[in-house]
Formats: sequence, C-alpha cells, structure tokens
Amino acid sequence: MSSDERAGDAAPFVGVLGVALAGGASRRMGRDKAALELEGEPLLRRSVARLRLALAEVIVVGAPTFAPLIPATRLVADDWPGRGPLGGLATALRAAEASGAGWALLVACDMPFIQPALLRAMARLALATPEAQAVALRGPRGLEPLHAVYARSCLPLALARLAAGDDASLHALLATLSVREIAPEDARRLDPLGRSTFNANTPEEWALAQRMAADGD
Repeated sequence: MSSDERAGDAAPFVGVLGVALAGGASRRMGRDKAALELEGEPLLRRSVARLRLALAEVIVVGAPTFAPLIPATRLVADDWPGRGPLGGLATALRAAEASGAGWALLVACDMPFIQPALLRAMARLALATPEAQAVALRGPRGLEPLHAVYARSCLPLALARLAAGDDASLHALLATLSVREIAPEDARRLDPLGRSTFNANTPEEWALAQRMAADGD
C-alpha cells in the first residue's frame, strides 16, 4: 500500500463511475434521509463530496426532486423506481456504459462516513482485476453490496433479475457474481474506525451518526 493511499490524498480515479443511490423510501427513518443535515451538510451532498475525492466522475441515481441538494452533480433518474438498490445499480451501469466507464462504484446516500482512501483502493483493485465482476468488502454481516464496485458486464444479469421479479435484491445478485473480496483486516488499514459502511436507516442510527460526527470522522 502506498503512502498516498494511507493518507487518502491520491488523485481521483478515472474509469470507475462513482454512484450515490438516493432512491430509498426512508420508511424506517420516517423522513427523507438524503436531505438530513450532518454538520450543516445534507447527507446526499456529503456522500457525493467524499466520492469525488476518490473518483473523477460522480453521479446520483434518484428522483429529480433531489437536484437542489446536489447543484453541481449530474442526477440520473432511476429507470426502475420502487425496485430498490438493484434497479439503482442497473441505472448506474447504463450510465457507466454511456460514459465509457468499465465499472460503477455504488454507495448509499445514508453512508455519512465513507472513506475516500478506501473507495480509491477498491477502484484500483477493480481496474487491476478485469476477470472479476465485482469488488466488495467482507463485513460482519457478509459482503457489503452497497459499498462495492460492479463491472459494467453485470448489467444483463441485473436486468434479467429485474425482469424475473423473483428475487430482485442486490444481495442475491452479488451472490451469483465472481467477487474479489476485501477482507476486514485489509479494509481497516484505510478505514481504522470501521465507519465507511455505517448507514443511518433509523432515528437511533441517525442520533448515533451525529455523535460520531461530533467525535470526528
């Protein structure tokens, strides 16, 4: 691992499209997560800003109503609204195809502590492993499908699952792919506090996120 990766100040990568998903219904939170402000910044804008430190091109997949939160970022309307993260991934991979990127790095807009150095390392690994279909972190709950890099070649598989409608989950898709895993001990070198995959889905998790931000991230 290079010193600039540890410091997190390497130049953003080209060839991997950064994607923040903002399509959830926020039922458990009870209000729109993307617009919640942490340290004076909407969660969606915060996620986009961190993605930009890692990747040269970043988009948001979500409803047009999110545009005021991200005035300097391209927003792509979800082609499959209401179909969850798998529909968001398919939309993202279509956008990657249009932009010429071979990969899409997917995060959720409710992940306020994603670490640019870790994202950059994941992008580097994806570009160096063309035989893989995805690069994902191995966490306590298994592989993290919403903190992962997907090859553009996954688009037909995602579309087939969406069309079948039997198990249109991102977890189910990831289980069928050839995945290059990043072990927890390797992730900790770039994310020592283990916060990159933390997401605020509930009022309790949102309160915890505020305390974590106050402690520094």
